[in-house]
Amino acid sequence: MFSAPVMNSVNNVNGLTKEEELEEKQRVVELSAVNEKPKENYLNSYFDYLNLSSQEPDWSQMIIRAMEFHDFSDCKSLLEMKEDGEFVFEYKHELEGKFEEMLTWFIIVKLGISTRPIPPNAADNMKADLLGLYMVVERDGGYRNVNDNNMWPVVAKDMGYEYHIWRVYEDHLCYVS
Repeated sequence: MFSAPVMNSVNNVNGLTKEEELEEKQRVVELSAVNEKPKENYLNSYFDYLNLSSQEPDWSQMIIRAMEFHDFSDCKSLLEMKEDGEFVFEYKHELEGKFEEMLTWFIIVKLGISTRPIPPNAADNMKADLLGLYMVVERDGGYRNVNDNNMWPVVAKDMGYEYHIWRVYEDHLCYVS
């Protein structure tokens, strides 16, 4: 197997070199693959024993819906949720609403700017997906990188918008970057 050369520096926390860390991770992955069937059977029987049903509340959804924005720590909590891509994918609809609510609080209440509609319309009169736009720009290295490298046409294409989507970002999202 070929791999990129690695700077073999020592990690200050665990005292292992990068190469040793990679070997340790590979060993853990190989060990976790052993005896997967008994683990799976055990977990299935355990959850059958608990008698969980689809009527159980979805705690993540309840937490998202209960979020309110009164200070910056509330905003930070929501922004930290976006780090987990699977979580964002599963709860995208709820997170989009909360993201817009957070922007409304920040722009209108905290900054006192009441002239910007939230959610805004993109140049082609489509409702702009603010959370999606924020995630794409972050994926591409953040606002400064996208702006400095003139990557807005790529962002617009990825989002299905016209090039002028950068205005929506600058008017609404540059504050949370």
